[in-house]
Amino acid sequence: MIGRTGALLLAPLLLAVAAGCVRAPPPDLSRNPADLLAQVRRAQARVASCSGSARLSLSGLEVGGSLDAWVAAETSGRLRVDLFDFFGNPAATLVASGGRFALLDLREGVLYRGEDRPEVLSRIVSVPLGTRDLARVLCGSVAILEGQPVTAEPGDGAVLLEIAGPAGRQVLAVEEEASIRRASFLPGPGGGKGWQAEFSVFRHPSGVRFPTEVGLTGGGAGLSLRWTDDLQVNVAIDGGLFLLEAPGGVRVIELGPDTSVPALGLPIRPATPARS
Repeated sequence: MIGRTGALLLAPLLLAVAAGCVRAPPPDLSRNPADLLAQVRRAQARVASCSGSARLSLSGLEVGGSLDAWVAAETSGRLRVDLFDFFGNPAATLVASGGRFALLDLREGVLYRGEDRPEVLSRIVSVPLGTRDLARVLCGSVAILEGQPVTAEPGDGAVLLEIAGPAGRQVLAVEEEASIRRASFLPGPGGGKGWQAEFSVFRHPSGVRFPTEVGLTGGGAGLSLRWTDDLQVNVAIDGGLFLLEAPGGVRVIELGPDTSVPALGLPIRPATPARS
């Protein structure tokens, strides 16, 4: 049986069941938790990288809205995000690779660099994941919680896989081709932040099932990404893109372990108010 914490994560899916609009899960998905987890891992291994233009939308911040970006991510944890202003000019670049990060604020003429820590990303967008885990989410999957698969139960068009570990609990809604449609994490007594990732509008670039829309929520904030038509999956990414040198005239600030990155003013297009 799914525990109390797992049931909280599954509430939206249980509501769908109660409403009577339930779709049967794909028949080829195992109902054995360990075997289903193995199917998910094999599916995740089919994607190594993704890159292309994207529209980012932010919510839950002081100013919500959208901005244009170019993104390159690898499931190994390397990430590059180029942000553009309203006129299409480069505004900022974040690069993370090999445990290091560099953040170039072109509008202020400053390059920050140092150890890649979770709080680095939170100074740009308030999501409860670090750059390594975000890179995997952008590639259409999530980092699997360290622990044991405990249940695999039918849900609405998916099999709900619950994993329990020292850090907390994770529930994956697994659908066709063992891809993840939704992933939720609820931290244990040791603390941490809960989060939920949702994947939708699946296509088959390079012959693999891949979500072209990604949503991430947690900590009172949210981020969504929609890939555009130039999306590339499993196309080799030049390793030089994950290195960032200071352009001429830019100040370089080395950040120590106890030094925070200043909050970055993003060139956000304000969200259009809903019509009453």
